[in-house]
Amino acid sequence: MPSIGPILPGRLPATLTAARLSQNIQRAYRVLQQLQDQAATGQKFFIPSESPGAAARTIALQKALERQTQLKVNLTTDKSLLAASEGALNTVSDALIQSRAFLLAGVGNTSFPAEKLAMAEEVAGLIQGVVNAGNTTFRGRYLFGGSEATQTPFAIVANGVARYNGDARQNSSFIDLDLTVANNIDGVTAFNALSPAAGSSVNPALTLQTPLSDLLGGASVSLGPISVTVDNGGPVTQTVDLTNADTIADVKALIEAAFPPGTLTVGIANTASGSGLTITPSAGTVAVSDQPGATVARDLGIAGGPAASIAGGDLDPRLTLQTPLSAFNNGAGATTGSGLLITNGLQSKAVDISSANTVEDLFNLLKAANLDLDLRINDAGDGLAISSRLSGAAFSIGENGGTDATSLGIRTLTGGTLLADLNSGLGVPVKETDAAGTPLPAIIEITRRDGSTTQVDLQGLTTVQEVIDALNAVDANLSASLNSVGNGISITDASGTGPLEVNSGVVADALGLTGVEPGSVNTVPLAGQDVNQSRSTGVLSLLLQLETALRTGDDRALERLDKQFDAEIQRLNSVRGGLGTRLSLLESVENRLLDQDVSLQEQLSQEFDADLIDVVSRTANVQAVLQATLQISSSTLNLSLFSFL
Repeated sequence: MPSIGPILPGRLPATLTAARLSQNIQRAYRVLQQLQDQAATGQKFFIPSESPGAAARTIALQKALERQTQLKVNLTTDKSLLAASEGALNTVSDALIQSRAFLLAGVGNTSFPAEKLAMAEEVAGLIQGVVNAGNTTFRGRYLFGGSEATQTPFAIVANGVARYNGDARQNSSFIDLDLTVANNIDGVTAFNALSPAAGSSVNPALTLQTPLSDLLGGASVSLGPISVTVDNGGPVTQTVDLTNADTIADVKALIEAAFPPGTLTVGIANTASGSGLTITPSAGTVAVSDQPGATVARDLGIAGGPAASIAGGDLDPRLTLQTPLSAFNNGAGATTGSGLLITNGLQSKAVDISSANTVEDLFNLLKAANLDLDLRINDAGDGLAISSRLSGAAFSIGENGGTDATSLGIRTLTGGTLLADLNSGLGVPVKETDAAGTPLPAIIEITRRDGSTTQVDLQGLTTVQEVIDALNAVDANLSASLNSVGNGISITDASGTGPLEVNSGVVADALGLTGVEPGSVNTVPLAGQDVNQSRSTGVLSLLLQLETALRTGDDRALERLDKQFDAEIQRLNSVRGGLGTRLSLLESVENRLLDQDVSLQEQLSQEFDADLIDVVSRTANVQAVLQATLQISSSTLNLSLFSFL
């Protein structure tokens, strides 16, 4: 701040003296006004030009504090949302524990039918409580709907069936710089609301349209220049810059364009081991190498040579919505002519997928079928994942007379299905032993069309295909395969024209083979039942199944549910533990932000806050100087011309 002092009269012209005095008075008033503003507001300055360095630092500190304020708001909101979720999950946990007590009491003859019905009514009340907990709202949003936070997540759609309307996505917010935390638990995570997904790897093949970002399972490849050498009587090396390549077609075009037309060809090879690029010269050899320190050619699987042809390694393209169905099964494609037979609860529908060309087309057709399905690509990025949104309902995908479900990798019963997984995990008793550990026979008995009886021992078998193979090995007239429509095992017998029957027994029943084909046409198979229907093992599904089992006195179902209840209780406890960990993280970050606030406020005060003691002292000084200047001005400006003679 410029110093203020009185101007003493001298031999200056009177008009100049008056001007100087007036300027000094005005300057003193300005300084005094500034000091008064500092005293009134507590600020050192009011416009950046008054103190440019301090102003820049102040603005940075104020922005940091504003950011801290918003982060604290986020933290407060996240904590309240997660705390509300924890309260709802506590209700769900209590319902599981109470229901398991009813399950144990309802098995066998320990309870009378009337008592089981009464327990079923109690379970029905617990089911409604769990649904209400799943539909908890807080701050105008549903807690367990995933990203679908504005619609009711759970609904009872029929007796014994509930539907999940949300998704499995998380809603995240910033709680610190570059640190986001999910502030919700979706219904899939919290309630295990979807059935296990149907879908296996379809090993998608490389195509010219495959984006480079989808290679290596989605890990992508590095891009930049590579060196390509063609030796046809004399080596010619070209540097090919792939920096701007987006697709496999771009890579092909850039490499081929680096040489005269026809010199070399870039193609795609689909082999049993996967899909990769091939580079073949019209004559001579080709070699591809990376620039020093780069990995472009290596990532693309084409580093190598010199050789008559370079066969690149598997680039493992990731499945996307735009992947053509013709790329499935390493380029062999998926069939779509006969359609799919999908059963979900009380709904069973044949879905025509003949018009589908891409994964997205297929999903759109399945959505239009309105079968309460959740459709996505699996986490590995190499297959479809189709689940049921219904809790308490059986779900399966089978054939509709062709091989569409199998080629899409979504048939729920295949030759590779483990016998131990059938019947919701109860399995098939093919590995029973006596007290001495000796394997017991696992016989199925078949009454043939010629009236004879055949017994087939399935002891020790592991998969559905092994069962089919064992039946096919009986004789030339007896053959077995998977059902051509739906799921199950079909048996055909050409030994005569009488009825074909698989007699009831623990093994035959568990395989779904028990039954009769009464017709006289021996090419008509006895089609077995689907014993590999999938169900959600989440809390709502278990409670709904428990209610039904208690009402019907189904001890076998109660025994099956016992282990599933234990597993679900452990799973839910793990979810709640993860929720507690998140809340602890929020508390830790909040405490750190509060400490940072103190430091930032202290720095801001040093840069921006006025020192009131200094302001008062300077104000008194300026007032004294101003008073002296005014007195001198009064005396000086009263002088006449004669005073200077």
